[in-house]
Amino acid sequence: MRLRLRCVVPALLAGLGFIAPALPCLGAENTVVKASPAEIAAEKAHRTKLENALAVDPKNLTCRIQLGRVLSDLGAFGDKNASDAAVELLKTLHTEQPKDAEILAFYGNACTIYAQYSSIFTKLSWVHDGFNYMDAAEKASPDDIDIRVTRAINSAQVPGFLGREKLARDDFAWLLKRIQSTPKDFSPDLLRTIYYFNGKFLLEHNDAAAVQILAQAAAIPPPEGDTLTEKIADSLKTAREKFAPSSPIAKVP
Repeated sequence: MRLRLRCVVPALLAGLGFIAPALPCLGAENTVVKASPAEIAAEKAHRTKLENALAVDPKNLTCRIQLGRVLSDLGAFGDKNASDAAVELLKTLHTEQPKDAEILAFYGNACTIYAQYSSIFTKLSWVHDGFNYMDAAEKASPDDIDIRVTRAINSAQVPGFLGREKLARDDFAWLLKRIQSTPKDFSPDLLRTIYYFNGKFLLEHNDAAAVQILAQAAAIPPPEGDTLTEKIADSLKTAREKFAPSSPIAKVP
């Protein structure tokens, strides 16, 4: 499993941290994700560590994949050059490893992020190509947790008119069921990521179940250097305030 939690900066050549799938949209703004200075700094530091590792071992596949993920996130945070590099690197990796479904999913995610920087005439093409790559990856490897997480978070963040809401719901439901059946497949960091993005998605779609899911995220101790805690707390507070008058589920601690 390649996915881990965003902004964890681990060892260079082993246990490399996951950069959570970055979040695309089709707006004209320069930044897709509102990232804190701490998040951006952590991503940049992770990039530097990976690039230093690759200077020693240029063919290290794990480092190259993780670098593609980091570059994708930096692209989502507003760095066009990083987004360009992410697409180029992940496309190269897919060419080298055409049967690797996870790389294909990561490449698809990078394409949707790159759409914000493309011309108005090619935005939808980049987005739909990215969707197709992620869907093909899921079809090739439907039980892969990494692919499901990537597609779920990506689908949860795009505008509704693109028709990915049902996929987001289905993927999150699949992940929650998998957590129940095989909890050892999920690190605490990955659980926090899934619960947060699922809860945020439910909150945005006026679903009171957001409170319970976000409370589960808040209950997991954060890792060192975590940047997600404040977002979880803010979303949980909003969900409780929104649903407390009408939903008993808002009483979940």
